[in-house]
Amino acid sequence: MDSVIVAACLPAIAISLKGGSLEIFWVGTSYLLAQTIVVPVYGTFSDIFGRKSVIIFATCLFLLGSILCGCAQNMAWLIGARAAQGLGGGGILTLAGVIISDMTTLRERPKFASFIAFAWAFGTNIGVPVGGAIGEFSSWRWIFWINIPVCVLGIIGLVFALHLHQEISSLRSKLARIDYLGMSIFIAATTLLLYGLTTGGTAHPWKSASVLAPLVLGIIGLGIFVVVEWRVVAAPMVPMRIFSNRSASASYFGAFVHGLVLWSFTYYLIIFFLGARGDALFKSSAETLPGSAPVALSAVFAGIWVSKTLHFQKLTWIAWILITLGTGLNALMKPNSGSGILYGLRVIAGIGGGFLFQVPLFAVQSHMSNKEDLGIATSMITFFRSTGQAFGVAIGGTVFQNEFDRFVARAVTQGSLTEDFVISGAQATGAYGIIEMFPKVVVEVYRYIYSDALRTVWHVTTGIAGAGLLASLVIKDASMDKGHQSSQGFREGKVEENIA
Repeated sequence: MDSVIVAACLPAIAISLKGGSLEIFWVGTSYLLAQTIVVPVYGTFSDIFGRKSVIIFATCLFLLGSILCGCAQNMAWLIGARAAQGLGGGGILTLAGVIISDMTTLRERPKFASFIAFAWAFGTNIGVPVGGAIGEFSSWRWIFWINIPVCVLGIIGLVFALHLHQEISSLRSKLARIDYLGMSIFIAATTLLLYGLTTGGTAHPWKSASVLAPLVLGIIGLGIFVVVEWRVVAAPMVPMRIFSNRSASASYFGAFVHGLVLWSFTYYLIIFFLGARGDALFKSSAETLPGSAPVALSAVFAGIWVSKTLHFQKLTWIAWILITLGTGLNALMKPNSGSGILYGLRVIAGIGGGFLFQVPLFAVQSHMSNKEDLGIATSMITFFRSTGQAFGVAIGGTVFQNEFDRFVARAVTQGSLTEDFVISGAQATGAYGIIEMFPKVVVEVYRYIYSDALRTVWHVTTGIAGAGLLASLVIKDASMDKGHQSSQGFREGKVEENIA
């Protein structure tokens, strides 16, 4: 939830802390950037140092970041605190799923994984309306302070209730297992790539060296990372064997596309209601719910379905068909569309998106041959989904801004707009209040410009979702009727001892 809740409160934060557009941009981006970069790092650290200690560390870091965010007195303070919050959030996001996998057999896992998928999907999709409500009716600081009691209770529960098997070895031997070279290359390359993606078209033009240089260096760095992990280090952070199975590789790609499409859907849908419909912030936030509410429920249904059938292939295909079809149907939305189009049709993509919070993980774990890879293989699903989210914002933003400028230029050429009322694509996501002060005829023109520009975003994301659908066709079915896969399973004896 914390990765999206801030978006609805950015105007209030800007006023309170006197932030400029670039600083406001980094308030949202710093969290996503930090969260994504550390996901595989937490996976490999938890393999070495144990899940419990690492997730407690991550939760404490997230708690500290939340407190610092809530107490921020200037924009630099808030941006740094958001980065710290993201470093902790990445660990929580990763290790919750890994620990569930540790504690359960493969046949039991879908039921328990449903809770994790529900929490992620629910938090992601209620973040915008909750943030909108807090931003409109209370202080923006509460979007951070509400994390404090949740984290405190979570830390207490982890300390006293989580008992997992852990390898007994010296600190020196554990430190010797860390892939320092691979980790350094990965963090540097991923940071550069995501920096270029997130700043392109927002903080800097896409053609500028400030964007192209980190993008190119990031791609080259990731290529070097693959070679190092494959050929150089003896104990790689990300063993390349986890990609050797085509079903697993297709599932990793599917997680990336899922993150891209669903995040773009979530991120830009509220812009339709703010810009094309001219609705207030809280109402616009609430209007996103028909598309987001089914996500959490269908994520739970997917777990129940797979736990009953112990197979996932057909559900994977159904999920991709639904999210592709539903994303395409977004293109029917216009400023004057009826409730059926504005709200009803969006349920389709929500159901498909919910299924896809679950099934890629099942495909990866059911085809996994080495139980020592459970932590990093599970973490990479989270990493690819989070990376897809960054791509979704970047691609959606580029398409939206370019199309907005194109439709504005067309309106000027046709005489519908004059130069006095021109809003650029770079300004469009924060210009709703300005546009509302224009003459009514100009406001009406801009509502259709927003709608038409977003329609192209839906077309592009539908094509990308179609690529995910095609990739899913190569995923082989496998039975989930298997036993335990992890070396860090739940210590039942400890529980019995505590009960006694």
